Amino acid sequence: MRELLLPKFNNNDEGCVLVGWAVDDGAEVSEDAVVAEVETAKALEELVADADGVLHRLVEAGAHCEFGRPVGLLFDSHQERDDYLANLAAAVSTTAPEAEGEDHGGGPDPILSDAARTLAQDHGIRTGQLRSLGKRVVKASDVQRLIDQGDMGQETASEAAGGSADAAVVSLGTHQRAVAAVVSEAHRTIPAAFAAIAVDLTAFHATRGGGAPYGLVELLVKAMAARHADFPLFFATPGADHTLVLAPDANVGVTIDVGTGLFIPVLKDAARRPIGDLADDLMDFRVSALRQNFRGDAFTDEAITLSLHNDPDIILAAPIVHPGRTCVVTLCAERSEVALAEDGTPFTRPVTTVAVTYDHRCLNGRDAVRFLTAVKQDLENADAIARLTG
Repeated sequence: MRELLLPKFNNNDEGCVLVGWAVDDGAEVSEDAVVAEVETAKALEELVADADGVLHRLVEAGAHCEFGRPVGLLFDSHQERDDYLANLAAAVSTTAPEAEGEDHGGGPDPILSDAARTLAQDHGIRTGQLRSLGKRVVKASDVQRLIDQGDMGQETASEAAGGSADAAVVSLGTHQRAVAAVVSEAHRTIPAAFAAIAVDLTAFHATRGGGAPYGLVELLVKAMAARHADFPLFFATPGADHTLVLAPDANVGVTIDVGTGLFIPVLKDAARRPIGDLADDLMDFRVSALRQNFRGDAFTDEAITLSLHNDPDIILAAPIVHPGRTCVVTLCAERSEVALAEDGTPFTRPVTTVAVTYDHRCLNGRDAVRFLTAVKQDLENADAIARLTG
């Protein structure tokens, strides 16, 4: 017997959701065969078997699983799996009489399988909720039913509402729970700081008079990537013992949210590729987000993140720094600003805010201001825009 371990699909998450099994419990599988589909905060991934064997599931579909933990077992034969199940049943039978005799005020505590216990702990399922199932032995599928029904939040919500039975309860979806895990880890481990700068978009609009096939997002990606050599620590990955691993290429991850969840696909080698190609990739990313069918390599090798907050009237945003990154750059909405000409005449000009949230252990405020100033100069200068887009 060997454990079917959940590999670490990316550095930003601590775990993922097992969306569904591709093979039946007790089925024979071959090495490298796809046995399950999992969802991280970024994408859907395939879990493959690392050896031939007979599959025994340890978790149910919909369970949140930690990377490095077993989600199944692979037995050499059906007989070996049958023996394992027989031994497990005997162990449950042996402990059941003692547990039934215990008094916990609301009836005896049910006996949980290993998978059920892990799932209950991950989602904060309480003993009273498990007793409400009316089962002596609780499986992972039973716990999952509580989660799907929103039962895990009802008790807490009622307490927060003063015990009102009418309090509405909404359960977070599996994708949002994965996002929550990343956000919690980021706030727990990364001491972030923040800086922002105003950018005049007059030159940008002037260069697009001929209907250029790119937008401000693509231009900012090019401006960020062009500073890779000058600011390598902004494109680095924190390592052990106060070290940083420098990225060989300016691969820029861009947040995409079209209402189907947050994704961060990566524009590879953004410094050297034509801006039109980057615009095509971004359009493909948006379509993939709508259909939720990203390629497996769409999220790999990210060196720096661009977080888009350019919906109308958004003037400032400070997203989290994802674990594994040293910073995240933010683009806010375009707005009109009143300014004065040299002779004192008022006029309006288009502006936006570009900001950077950064890991203060790796980068300092002076570094952030220098980086933002360099990007601002490229976005405001017609010659620099021509160089980036030519």
